Amino acid sequence: MLLVTHERNIAEFYSDHVAEILDGKVVKAYNNDSSKYLDFQLENKIYLKDMAVQKSVKMDGIKAGFYSDEERELDIKLVIRGSNIYIDTGGTYTVIDENTNIEMVDDHYSALDETFFEENKFKYDAHLPEDFKPKYTSLYTPMNLISKGFKSVSNFKKTKKFLLLGFVFAAMFTFLAISNIMGIFDIDDSEFVVTNQNYITVNNTTHSTDLMNQVASTEGAGYVIPGDSKYSLTLPLDDFLQSSQFYTNISVSLVRSDMIEDKDIIYGNRPQNVREVVLDKMVIDKVLESDEAKGVGLTKVESFVGRRITVPKVGDFWISGVCDIKSPSLFADESMLGYILTNAESTSGDGGAATSEDRQKDSTLAYGLRPDTLSITKGRAPSSDYEAIASEDHKYDYTLNKTIDKTVNGHKLTIVGFYKNGGQEDTYYVSDNTMLLDYIGSAKMFQVYAKDTGAFEKKLSEQGVKYSNNYDRDKETYMKSVTKSLKSSTIVALILLAISLIEMYLMLRSSFLSRIKEVGIMRAIGLKKKDIYRMFAGEIVVITVITSIPGIALMYYILKNIIKITSYLESMYMVTPFVALISFVLLIVFNLLVGLIPVFRTLRKTPAEILARTDI
Repeated sequence: MLLVTHERNIAEFYSDHVAEILDGKVVKAYNNDSSKYLDFQLENKIYLKDMAVQKSVKMDGIKAGFYSDEERELDIKLVIRGSNIYIDTGGTYTVIDENTNIEMVDDHYSALDETFFEENKFKYDAHLPEDFKPKYTSLYTPMNLISKGFKSVSNFKKTKKFLLLGFVFAAMFTFLAISNIMGIFDIDDSEFVVTNQNYITVNNTTHSTDLMNQVASTEGAGYVIPGDSKYSLTLPLDDFLQSSQFYTNISVSLVRSDMIEDKDIIYGNRPQNVREVVLDKMVIDKVLESDEAKGVGLTKVESFVGRRITVPKVGDFWISGVCDIKSPSLFADESMLGYILTNAESTSGDGGAATSEDRQKDSTLAYGLRPDTLSITKGRAPSSDYEAIASEDHKYDYTLNKTIDKTVNGHKLTIVGFYKNGGQEDTYYVSDNTMLLDYIGSAKMFQVYAKDTGAFEKKLSEQGVKYSNNYDRDKETYMKSVTKSLKSSTIVALILLAISLIEMYLMLRSSFLSRIKEVGIMRAIGLKKKDIYRMFAGEIVVITVITSIPGIALMYYILKNIIKITSYLESMYMVTPFVALISFVLLIVFNLLVGLIPVFRTLRKTPAEILARTDI
């Protein structure tokens, strides 16, 4: 109950708390001891027994009482006619009858005390139903919380409504920051996987064939290839006369084609001959992003079925199918894998093997890759390790079955024949295994393919073989290369998010400070704290909804179109409905938290203390 009075003694008698107001400002507020007497006599009450002069007249059926505050001489004429009484005081006194608000009390005056409240206490129980239990009902229920919030926001002044644009911009930048943070830390396999995930790398710095054979015979091993499996191949884009010289290089991880399953093929089919290969969609997606592919009209993954891939000295291969195993793999026939390994350009930067360019300088080639026009004019074809045939131009320089100074893998070659090829050529053709031994001799590692890499790694650990999982290795290498940029991008995103949230905090706090007096009055008239929390929570939720949804939607649209420009931007920002939902939830939670903190601090004080603030 709120009592407003100009009488200090009335306020001190009735009130538990007193706030003194001067010129519209609370100048003093304090707790009051109300267990006092109220010595306050109303002017409209005349206590007859307290009058100084008390006289009465009674004769012949007439009874009159006379009361006065002092002795007086009176000359009064009273005339009664019908139901009227006429009083003539000779103009000395003003006549006042019982119809006025003057009350005559036939008793002594006494000051009020606590017994007055006990005697006049309203008996609620006497007027309530039997077994009635009083229950507090909040003004703000879950049903009307939001509706009251909308009503409150709609009543904002134009200036305050204009300030809501600040919340819209804050929501936009909040979504931008969260999209950036999630894009940075949501690392897709396509960003770092460069080899088939079933490969395990084993160190082989001693170039030991025994170690390779040991690992190859271990339970769970599919096959072993020397060096790394990463190679660069050429994909011609000569679809038109104008693009006859166009090509693009593709980085692939070589895998045997018998490791691919029918269920993995999404377009085309498995290889039907040794010159057909299957290419993974991850490689094609990168090609489709290139300007060269766009220039010849390549836009669909399925359009790559039937296209050719070239390998120096080995020739052309045709793509018979496209798979989607989430690794940049090229599946080739086992018989062709060795030729590709020893002639394609390795992209391994960690000493996997000598590059094809280095090997080709030696003018040494596997006999299995000889041209159809080649014919042996003397001797025989190479069959054993380190056997070779030379051009018949050297028939006077070399002797059959004798070694020459030319070496492969540190071994001198033995000339077992001479050939002609319809023109000048100075290539030494050696047995296929000789080229493989040369490749092994330059490789500091080898790769082993395992269907179940986890189980196979345990087997290698039991044998004491040092290895590394290609997937883990590729990811670790990628993280090391981008750690600095990730750190700087994350800091920028966090700063942007902090600025947006601080802006919201300041706006909400400023809005609340202008309403502290309102809170004090509501608390003074008995509104519970939880109702005030609910009132402000409803307003905060409404403000967040009507500003965050358009802000997030606008930034969502902008980012969705911007990240299409480059794959880099696409990897830096995650623009999905899930991110939008996270942003909205964060804004709701943050706004409720920072919006209710000043409410909490204020409600810790008494209503009198709240109203006593003079700084607002």
